[in-house]
Amino acid sequence: MLFLLLIQAATQAPDIQLDARVHAREVRIERRGQATLEVTGGPGSDVRTVKPSARGRNRLRNVDVEVHAEARVAAPTQNPPAPETASPR
Repeated sequence: MLFLLLIQAATQAPDIQLDARVHAREVRIERRGQATLEVTGGPGSDVRTVKPSARGRNRLRNVDVEVHAEARVAAPTQNPPAPETASPR
């Protein structure tokens, strides 16, 4: 019985889930520099991105970008609210 409860707790669905897939026929890079795609989450989050590398090219064709992110909302005891500041008098 305990084993089943542990399996259920480990496979619990995330509180927040984001799945995005973007397809562009063409992407043009007009300025030199570093382009980034960043998706972050807190502790217990799972974030995966699939994106192409420009490799010095200024034009990419048939570009696919995929993002999958899962997050859990922390219990109030693990994430206490910030202390309130006193209002000015």
